[in-house]
Amino acid sequence: MKTTIHNLIFSDNSGTKIKRHLMFWFGWFMYISCTQLRNQTPEEIGLRNFVIYQLGVSLNRVLLQIIIIYPFIYIIIPRFLQKNKLISFYILIIVFLSLMYLITLIDYLYIWSDIHSPIYFDIPNVKPLSRFQSEYFALYSNIHCTGTLVSASILLAVKYYKNWYQKERENESLIFQHTQAELQLLKAQVHPHFLFNTLNNIYSLMLDDSPKAVTVLNELSGMMLYMLKEGMNPVVSIEKEIKMLMDYIGLEKIRYGERLTMFLDIRLNSENDLLIAPLLMIPFVENSFKHGASKTMNKAEIHLSIITGNDWIKFSIRNNICVPDESGETRIKIGVDNVKKRLQILYPGKYNLDIQSGDGIFLVTMKITLEKQIKLCEEVCTSTFQKFTAYAK
Repeated sequence: MKTTIHNLIFSDNSGTKIKRHLMFWFGWFMYISCTQLRNQTPEEIGLRNFVIYQLGVSLNRVLLQIIIIYPFIYIIIPRFLQKNKLISFYILIIVFLSLMYLITLIDYLYIWSDIHSPIYFDIPNVKPLSRFQSEYFALYSNIHCTGTLVSASILLAVKYYKNWYQKERENESLIFQHTQAELQLLKAQVHPHFLFNTLNNIYSLMLDDSPKAVTVLNELSGMMLYMLKEGMNPVVSIEKEIKMLMDYIGLEKIRYGERLTMFLDIRLNSENDLLIAPLLMIPFVENSFKHGASKTMNKAEIHLSIITGNDWIKFSIRNNICVPDESGETRIKIGVDNVKKRLQILYPGKYNLDIQSGDGIFLVTMKITLEKQIKLCEEVCTSTFQKFTAYAK
């Protein structure tokens, strides 16, 4: 499996974890080797001896830091600080700092100062450290820019950034799942509402013993197939969605006959293949018939306008209405709220919805900035390729 930078930093795989820590310590070792200063120059002890001594001191310091840091990061902090045992944690911090100094001092005394020690690092021409130097370096080596506290801080920063990043991704995933569930619920609410209204129309035709009932029933089956098939997709082409609207309007015109005058203004920009979330406009069209034409005793009028531009669609529908009863107002409110919630989820900051009701007129104007089919396909393909690559790795 190929290891990417992202996987190297955030993976919880044990092999990747070991590799991540080994790379950090190797980089830290090289940093120390190149930046720490010795009290003797290459001219005094020879370049070869200087390099050996420099590498030896650096490796020794890295090993000391590893021994000191890991118990602090993986035992003391999780068991005491994260569990809010603050008094115990502060006591352990004092003990930890004292041990850190003592361990470093013993290391300097027996490896770099005492020529009689069996583990003394003896390099020709290199002077052993004095007692004062050992005590001073035991403190200084832990706090300056290549010290134990600095390396511990870097490891802690990476560790907690990793934890924070993973929590953020988990939260985003939960929010996305919740949003998708809410969106599916809102979309599902459109289906029974639409079906109930259309079945009412068929029932009315059947009471009149109209042969048109069979035609309407056939048309309904086609529209339900669209809702079950295309309605499950995140987006559909503008043309398909408008065709579904026209089919529905055709069903309603069969029912109302000459009582209804329908004014249509459909102007589509054929050069742009725009995509829209399915079933966003149908609730407003339904309302215009259900709470407009059906409640009007005289001749009903519905004006529908759908215009598309380079990257937008403007939908407008106007119908004359009588004063709706309380149940009618509730149904209208439910349908409008449904569309508003879907718009907020699907097109945040990219839509404008204006609803006006008064003087016997109900007017809805909605404008949405849409994605083009080519652009969306590129985004979907890129996202799919990235996911496939991640799984392949």
